[in-house]
Amino acid sequence: MTNPLSLDLSKRFSQSELAGLAGIVILAGGLSTRMGSPKALLTLPSGQSLLDYHVQRARQLGVPILIADNGQGFSTQIEDVVTSLIHVEDYQPQSSHADAKHKHSAGPLGAILSAMQQLLHVPISDQTMLTNDHDISQWMLVVSCDSLVSATDIWKQVTEFIATTAQPVVEASQQAVTQTTCSQVYCLTDNERMYPLLGLYQLSVAETLQVYLDAGERRVMGFIKPICQHVAMPESGYALSNLNTPEQFKQACQSLPS
Repeated sequence: MTNPLSLDLSKRFSQSELAGLAGIVILAGGLSTRMGSPKALLTLPSGQSLLDYHVQRARQLGVPILIADNGQGFSTQIEDVVTSLIHVEDYQPQSSHADAKHKHSAGPLGAILSAMQQLLHVPISDQTMLTNDHDISQWMLVVSCDSLVSATDIWKQVTEFIATTAQPVVEASQQAVTQTTCSQVYCLTDNERMYPLLGLYQLSVAETLQVYLDAGERRVMGFIKPICQHVAMPESGYALSNLNTPEQFKQACQSLPS
């Protein structure tokens, strides 16, 4: 039986479907304490690393791919002449808090902000945010090496959700247009939890995210909760979405479609 969460690797998305997608960041900088080794370098039954798995699927979307590995220098064997592959360093908060000096102090939000700044072509050290001509209404897709849910899976689920929840709105001209009350973050969820590192983030949140991190805040849920919309994933994705131990990784590999 075909896993409805997975997409045919030969499929390519049209430019119209990708309107507004500025890039994809693959989060590969976690500490992997319970896994015992870097998750990005875990080997799938196919022989490829988990990082290569995510890069291979992300490149189907034809936008720049950013790898945030917190300075660990992970390489990828995927060669792609079409899609840009960029390594980014985590944002280091401009804070007087003692814990801000720790390498992992900004956590995944530091990686997300750095990737946003890269897509907006704003230097990480520049305190003036979003002053260029780029469209901050665009989106960045976030996918984590904590899972086998791919960038194409996330894009498919979120865009289908937005399309099915859009409502007709009658403007002053009496011409009906279809739009949706747009959240700034869309994250996948299962029947137990939300996955803030599997989702779509609007680039316009970069400025407030920098302020949040510079104030010493680090909690992902604390930042996105007021601006996030939950998007249910198919049940077939549940076993793929939370890889913290060798046993969970083994189970996820067994759940991948053949």
